[in-house]
Amino acid sequence: MKECYSRKEFFRLGFAEAFRLLDEVVQGVRAPLREVERALREGAATPQRPLFVRPPGALPEEAFLAACTRCDECVKACPHWAIRKAGPELGAALAGSPIMIPHESPCHLCADWPCIAACEAGALSFPAPGARLTVGRAVVEEAHCYMAQGQPCDYCVKHCPEKPKAITLTAPGQKAAVSDDRCTGCGICAQICPASAIRIVPERRVRADETVRSDPTS
Repeated sequence: MKECYSRKEFFRLGFAEAFRLLDEVVQGVRAPLREVERALREGAATPQRPLFVRPPGALPEEAFLAACTRCDECVKACPHWAIRKAGPELGAALAGSPIMIPHESPCHLCADWPCIAACEAGALSFPAPGARLTVGRAVVEEAHCYMAQGQPCDYCVKHCPEKPKAITLTAPGQKAAVSDDRCTGCGICAQICPASAIRIVPERRVRADETVRSDPTS
């Protein structure tokens, strides 16, 4: 037997059901939003530590930190804004010291070394006549390199300022190759790479990184 509803009851029940469904939708939206908010809070609390190198002519790290006065003169002297002050995410011992993040702002290795000339503390030193300065070395991540995936790409080679080129193409299916002897770590290739497949690492980290990648158990 069918129940009979008055017009008033019909609309009351209809609105109640509509509000119930709306509440379910709202709750369904709120749950993922709360997860997003939590992730943002956690991300803000633990900023990612950037991979950096020191300006040209930097002393070995321990000696550099002892000599550097955090005067910012090298930062001001750089005509390409490649040198910046380390932030608090690098820790108190490094905060305020000059660093470069080459994939964001490459080093042009200026012929007259204005950053070195500005350093009165001696934390940055001029190269000997005929010597070659480097700030790091490019490392190509095979998993991200377009060439390694069989896709044609030569941005890094075209824009490498070294002559002969410090980074070269090998064959489709293989990542771009970096020359130990010619790469200066300037970061121009890393900045131009459309796949973000190139990192510039300090010279002191290159060998350790390559050992890890060549370890068959890793």
